[in-house]
Amino acid sequence: MTTVTLSSKGQLTIPRALRDRLGLTAGTRLQASVDAQGRLVLVPAQHEPEELFRNRPRVDRVLSLDDMDRAIAAAISMR
Repeated sequence: MTTVTLSSKGQLTIPRALRDRLGLTAGTRLQASVDAQGRLVLVPAQHEPEELFRNRPRVDRVLSLDDMDRAIAAAISMR
């Protein structure tokens, strides 16, 4: 296990061996979370949120929650 030190600015430096092993380069974004044991978990981000919607089709109509509930109920009843 490798130890990293938190700087006074709240920054961590990931040692080169770990960066190389994970293929992390300058600018790589990491998703941070805390697991059930209270450990910090860093995972390379697969997608930026805005990338997920970049090529989506234009929305021509807006449904209310009631409309969505009816559509879901209709789809379920067709099964």
